[in-house]
Amino acid sequence: MNAKSLNFKTEFHRKLHEQEILLKVSQSIIGTLDYGKVLQVISDGMSELLNIESSAIYLLKEDNMLYLGATTPPLDPSMPDFLRRAALKDHPHILKTITTGRPLYLPDTKKETLSQSEKEVIEMRNLRSLLYLPFIQESHAIGVLILGTQSKSRRFQEDEIDLGQTVANQLSIGIQNALLHGELRVHKENLEELVKEKTRDLDQAITELQKLNQELGEKNEDIYAKNEELEATLKHLKETQTYLVEAEKMASLGILTAGVAHEINNPLNFITGATEGLEKYFEEQPHNDNGRLNFFLNSLQTGIERVSRIVEGLNQFSRDNENYNERCNLNKLIDSSLLMLNHQLKDRIRVNRELLKDEIVFPGNIGKLHQVMVNILTNAIQSIEGKGQIDIRTRIEDGYVVISISDSGKGICEADLNHITDPFFTTKEPGKGTGLGLSISYTIIQNHSGQLKFRSEVGTGTTAEIYLPYNQREYDTEN
Repeated sequence: MNAKSLNFKTEFHRKLHEQEILLKVSQSIIGTLDYGKVLQVISDGMSELLNIESSAIYLLKEDNMLYLGATTPPLDPSMPDFLRRAALKDHPHILKTITTGRPLYLPDTKKETLSQSEKEVIEMRNLRSLLYLPFIQESHAIGVLILGTQSKSRRFQEDEIDLGQTVANQLSIGIQNALLHGELRVHKENLEELVKEKTRDLDQAITELQKLNQELGEKNEDIYAKNEELEATLKHLKETQTYLVEAEKMASLGILTAGVAHEINNPLNFITGATEGLEKYFEEQPHNDNGRLNFFLNSLQTGIERVSRIVEGLNQFSRDNENYNERCNLNKLIDSSLLMLNHQLKDRIRVNRELLKDEIVFPGNIGKLHQVMVNILTNAIQSIEGKGQIDIRTRIEDGYVVISISDSGKGICEADLNHITDPFFTTKEPGKGTGLGLSISYTIIQNHSGQLKFRSEVGTGTTAEIYLPYNQREYDTEN
């Protein structure tokens, strides 16, 4: 075996070993959403990947503080939380790495100018050569991975540094997703407690109002006006309770979609990285079948793009804010809503789209408008028994952008049509609908200063039309 073949074989085995380690790290991250476990997996995996005795992960907090998330060898679990915290200004090499967003290599700590805090850490862990790798998320550093040798120095090769930084950038998504999941879990717990508290208050208020209402009913006609006012208050309290329940449901859905996005994003990033690596590899290595190779690579890219669009749709649907001046893209709003419901359409329902060719952008709340679209499209799908079709058309009319959704379902009788936006009113069978979807959608459109209209014919189908204010010249000037 000549030297060239031997080098190729050695390089092949090295690459294979790296891929095995990355696969192990990826599988471990996918298997948990626990923030601490994700950090420990990344610390251990990066240490093994570059054959380093020691590693540590520091995360950047809002008040310019550092938090020691994990180390290899692992930290003592009983270590108090306050000992994990340090001021960013006391660690200038970490500060430089975060500020520049680039790797930093210290060949020998004995020859470097160090701060007192850095000296204490280096002496405690007996560190010599250090490699600082920033975790980059959306062009911002969220923390730093520090890899270090013990006792003796080591020279890191340029390809080792590039590999470490590339993997760190990919793993930063896992860190961010785990942190997001933790925050969403806390938010859900707080929201559940708030709903319980408000429900108790509302139940007590309803009981008191009902008792007072009974007492007022026994009095003369002079207090009828007051009685009507109290009944209106009671109705308002019931509606408030309805929207609290809906808010809890949407918060739970937000956690679910964020978890799904986390589960998809991690393997998707590694598949993307592997695809780019394959493309680069085959550009550098000779091969004889360009046609088949390009077919397979293009198939991989098509699948990656489709999964990315699904994750984007989930993230749009789970947005939770009260900003009604976001830039809403009409066609993207419709496309992402259909993508989320594609599994219900399958080959049973054909969707015809006649959309405006020009890009229509208007102010609104993206997450809430996604909720409206999904509610109306879901009703259209459920109204069709067997095969059928849904027609979606858009137009500009008298200062409004109009979204028209028509289905070939069973239709709604005229008596019911006047009540379909009332809370808890439903024409569906028991257990198949809460009667809240169109009520919430109607309120959302009103909050956008728009209109929601319906027309229907039994046996023919139903058309829902959403009217949203649209002034392209004014919106372009403001934005």
